[in-house]
Amino acid sequence: MNYLYVCILAIFSFNCGATSLVIKSSFSNENSTYAFFDKQISLTQAKDFPSLETKRWSYEFRLESSEGKYEEVETCEALTKKIKNGYQAFRYSEQKVVNARKLTCETWRIMSKLTSSDVSYLRGFEHNLNLPKKMPPELSLIISKDDERNLAKANNWEEMSHFKKVEPLNKDQAIYYDNAGGIQSLTVMAKGDYNNDGIEDMVLDMTNGVEGGSYTSTHGYVVTRLAADAPYTLIKQF
Repeated sequence: MNYLYVCILAIFSFNCGATSLVIKSSFSNENSTYAFFDKQISLTQAKDFPSLETKRWSYEFRLESSEGKYEEVETCEALTKKIKNGYQAFRYSEQKVVNARKLTCETWRIMSKLTSSDVSYLRGFEHNLNLPKKMPPELSLIISKDDERNLAKANNWEEMSHFKKVEPLNKDQAIYYDNAGGIQSLTVMAKGDYNNDGIEDMVLDMTNGVEGGSYTSTHGYVVTRLAADAPYTLIKQF
């Protein structure tokens, strides 16, 4: 009787194949602030993130404009503004760090917007070799023009990368190894409703590398699932 009652309620929202009723947003333990501030800040709810936009870091980054003008930045707000104005890292060797820091700042902004959901199709999420077959192709490691052309035709992440091994580190993070030497570390940063449609979405962080090489890149994604057996849909890439 209790299950029947829950299903009747669910009919008025979506269906009985989903986790329904009020689902609070959740945040991974991978959301660390040690690289930014002297003391770790607890990040367990959306309202914890907005203050990080203007909170001063424990050290400054020196940036340089195309005209050779130097500026020191020490907040997410300042870094984002300078990058929009054409500034880059003062030293080329620090540009990857600047890019990664910019991504973290944008991830914090996105997580600050997460709200509770009415229904979720993400509860069966698990890091394994089947996951890339369900994820959008935009998660792929894109290095060459050929990769870009293949991306336009691909239906999922697996079609682009052809994974041979996955190494779960915990329930939120895993390393994916493809047949061409690509190494991708995928982390679930948070879950919640990002686009206000009542359906739970997922914020992902991706760090890319190549076996035996120096190439690295970082990207962020917001994905969702519109039915229990549906593939994941890309909402936002950043």
